[in-house]
Amino acid sequence: MPKDLPDFDKAEFTGQPVVRLPHTPGEDVASSAWDTQRSDHARFIQAVLYGVVAALLSSMVYAAFTIITHIEIGYLAVGVGYVIGKAMLHATQGLGGRKYQITAAVLTYFAVSLASVPEILWSMHTRGTDISHLSAHSIAFLARYGVASPFLELQDGFVSGLIGLFILFIGIRAAWQFTADRRIAA
Repeated sequence: MPKDLPDFDKAEFTGQPVVRLPHTPGEDVASSAWDTQRSDHARFIQAVLYGVVAALLSSMVYAAFTIITHIEIGYLAVGVGYVIGKAMLHATQGLGGRKYQITAAVLTYFAVSLASVPEILWSMHTRGTDISHLSAHSIAFLARYGVASPFLELQDGFVSGLIGLFILFIGIRAAWQFTADRRIAA
């Protein structure tokens, strides 16, 4: 039996104890943890707000491009994902994580799919339909149509619909990767 085993009958001091100091002098550890959790929540809310604004703006640019040029370029979805991810990271000073990734992916999907609604409204306007008096039911129908539009494109042409969904996936993946947690694990 080895002789360097500790004696459990008496306590032995083996090194300096590690003490975690509070965030600021005079502040207790529980308060510091609460402040960290509160600041993380505030940072996430700010990132969501930045992401929503970026989604609205990029969706309008996406729709405007299609309306002006009469060309639908699915690769703009990648740009939409990039803009949303960049805006969210700007709000957090570069911090990301799973909840940021999920939010950025959902915002990218909605921004790209709902870009079809302004296109429909513009088409109705150019045909002489008065769109200023749309009912709440009509607006809800347009919103549901917009959310489903990437999958409804499969009816127009299965291969082109699949390509559109694949490109939308690439845009969502760009937003997902851009908002990943960039902290190095210790």
